[in-house]
Amino acid sequence: MKLKSIFLVFTLLFSFSVFSQNCGSKLPANYAALRAQYLKTSAMSNTLLPHDTCLNKKLSIVFYVFLDSLGNPNVTPAQCNSCISILNKYFSPICITFMNCSTVYIPEYEYNKWDQPNHENKIVGNYNWFTEKTINIYLVTQMIVPPKAGYAYGPGGRDLIVMLKSAFTGLVAVHEMGHFFGLPHTFAEISTGSGDGPSLELVNGSNCTTRGDGFCDTDADPYTIGSGAGPCGYVYGPKDPTNQYYVPPVDNIMSYWGCPCRFTQEQYNWMAYMYLTARNYLH
Repeated sequence: MKLKSIFLVFTLLFSFSVFSQNCGSKLPANYAALRAQYLKTSAMSNTLLPHDTCLNKKLSIVFYVFLDSLGNPNVTPAQCNSCISILNKYFSPICITFMNCSTVYIPEYEYNKWDQPNHENKIVGNYNWFTEKTINIYLVTQMIVPPKAGYAYGPGGRDLIVMLKSAFTGLVAVHEMGHFFGLPHTFAEISTGSGDGPSLELVNGSNCTTRGDGFCDTDADPYTIGSGAGPCGYVYGPKDPTNQYYVPPVDNIMSYWGCPCRFTQEQYNWMAYMYLTARNYLH
């Protein structure tokens, strides 16, 4: 089968639901099948996604900032630039860079307290505060629904991310962009379609392609088992069903352990593949 045909089949199969930071999001029912298809196509082509994959793409971001009741944005151009800078830092291994296409200030202050079910369809449809084929980032003071730091749609969903103004200049933006390009949490469980686990991956990695997040270079993550006041939030002690101690990926950006600083190679490869197969229309 030709590589182009493989990409087409994969794209037609692909349908992602919302992933969110601390939101209890669910994986799509066919996520395990999508991972299996990816692994199969990777095995068929040694050049599909080599470790030095470089997409050489610059993608536009439009920031939509909702003003407060006094007409203040509570977001500065420097903060938007900081968001762009941290995204560029973490996505440079696959040669994706981001640029601030524009910043739009919206005076309807009621949206500054974000209620996804009541607000999202209106801002995309009724008011047309949405730019096609770009990454739309909406910045709000408070998220009522979901009551979290942010959420993003994965490939197959809307090209948007919503985040708190107090959080978007740091790793929350990187975490949500990871979701945007198809990454689940490290504690997800692909066999049951749960974005928030509990993970059934074993510490020895013997089922790493079919359980947990489906990546073999992210260690089995028992979150929330073992969570507490230990280093990076993890308290040593819990064991998996084979009686081996968990050593979770406390430094992974898609984990919740409190000291994220990196993506793994397989995560980078997956995001590159998601761009190539499902989000290559972005400019």
